[in-house]
Amino acid sequence: MIDAVLTFIHVLSCILLIAVVLMQKAKGDGLSGAFGGGGAMMAAFGSRGAATLLSKITTVLAVVFMLSSFLLAVL
Repeated sequence: MIDAVLTFIHVLSCILLIAVVLMQKAKGDGLSGAFGGGGAMMAAFGSRGAATLLSKITTVLAVVFMLSSFLLAVL
C-alpha cells in the first residue's frame, strides 16, 4: 500500500517538475512565451515575482522527487 502511494507521489512530482521547469523563462522566451503565458504571468506575479515563485516551486518539487526516489529505492 505504501509503495503505491509513494509511487503516485513520485510520478506526480516528476510531471509537475517538468511542467514548472518548462514554464520558467529561459535566456530566450522559452515555452512560457510559446503558450502565451508570458504576458499573463507578468500580469499575475509582476515582472520579478513569477521567476521567484517558479524557482521556489522547482526547489520544493526537486526535493520531493529526490526524497521519493530515495524512499522507493530503500523499500
